[in-house]
Amino acid sequence: TYITHPVDVFVNVSSTEGTPVSIMEAISCGIPVTATAVGGNVEIVQERNGFLLAENPTPDEIADALLSVMDARELWLEKRKGSREVWQERYNETKNFEAFAHRLVEIRKR
Repeated sequence: TYITHPVDVFVNVSSTEGTPVSIMEAISCGIPVTATAVGGNVEIVQERNGFLLAENPTPDEIADALLSVMDARELWLEKRKGSREVWQERYNETKNFEAFAHRLVEIRKR
């Protein structure tokens, strides 16, 4: 897991993607993400928590994105913080479950 085996950045260079749970898991641990701009990646990966690559990036484009965050500690720390914030705001399962349950109760009252 990311807790017991910490990593500096999560990379997903899929050519197709749904809504990747792997990226949600990474940001829940405060790991910045570098991913291709396909499927649900574009909803999860934002400027504050990572880098979106072209749909079919070259190896050099992938390397440049990784080096840009690894060579700038302050930027890396900002992306780590942003990852946790995005997860907390949009993907926190406890928060989402409570909102979903509340919505069901409201619908039932109609």
